[in-house]
Amino acid sequence: MRGGVKTRSRRKREPQQNGQKMAETEQGDGAENVSSMLRAIKTDLQEFRVENKNDFRNMKEELRNDMKAELALLKGEVYQSISENTEKANALEIKLAEAEARIADAEKLNAAMKDALTKVMKNQMIVQSKLTDIEGRSRRNNIWIYGVKEGSESDSMLQFMDGLLKKTLSLPQDMNLRMQRAHRALTRKPEGDAPPRSIIINFQEYTLKEDILKRAWAQRIMHDGQRISFDHDYATDVVQKRREYGNIKRALKEKSVRFQTPLDKIRIHWDTGARTYGSAREAAIEMRRRGYVVPVPERNPAELSPELERLSQATEWQRTGI
Repeated sequence: MRGGVKTRSRRKREPQQNGQKMAETEQGDGAENVSSMLRAIKTDLQEFRVENKNDFRNMKEELRNDMKAELALLKGEVYQSISENTEKANALEIKLAEAEARIADAEKLNAAMKDALTKVMKNQMIVQSKLTDIEGRSRRNNIWIYGVKEGSESDSMLQFMDGLLKKTLSLPQDMNLRMQRAHRALTRKPEGDAPPRSIIINFQEYTLKEDILKRAWAQRIMHDGQRISFDHDYATDVVQKRREYGNIKRALKEKSVRFQTPLDKIRIHWDTGARTYGSAREAAIEMRRRGYVVPVPERNPAELSPELERLSQATEWQRTGI
């Protein structure tokens, strides 16, 4: 029985050993297969590396060639652009030099024209002053009479004025007034209650004319119930300037301030002393400074003094260095 038990035990161990051997055999085969697979993969990887290395080398070479070509093309374009810009810069430099030369010529011409214009304006002022003086001298024997009713002169103005002057100024009846001409202002005859036209008289002698004016200004003269007034026959420019003093004279009369108007000026006798003003604008500015309410006239457009002053104060062009 013991022998039988051993036999069964040996039989039981044999299949187990056979299974172990088979398992070991299978494990050996699997390891060999894995090794083969790994070797194959390694080989594939090596081949892939070689192929990729060649591809990368080729790609790198192509990229280098492409970049060289692009850089060469860009270099050519840059050189061409620089060349074109250089030509343009040279052309602009030439034009700039021409412009500077023209500006210099324009500056010289501007200075010459300024000097010439200043001289012409000064000469114009001198000529205008002389012309006004000549016109005034040609009128110095004349007298204007204002306020004589229309139609009072009847048929002869000379006879009417001879009688009027001798009567109103208490002159001798046999006195020869030496009047050459006498007539009303050369305007349309007024209608209705409009103010009558003034009368101008031309005397042969200046001294006689001055004597009549002094007598007329020394008294209040009436004719047909109307007051009549006498004045010099001023030049046109003088009359225009004297009219500008109207508001100033009214304001001074209201304040009982004495004044005189020699030709185109006004002399005001202030408490601090007399002062002469050359224009209504100048006098009005002074009066406003002293508290008078008077309008300040605008500058006379015919006067050249303001324009000449601005022209003389105008700065000439100055060239700046580059």
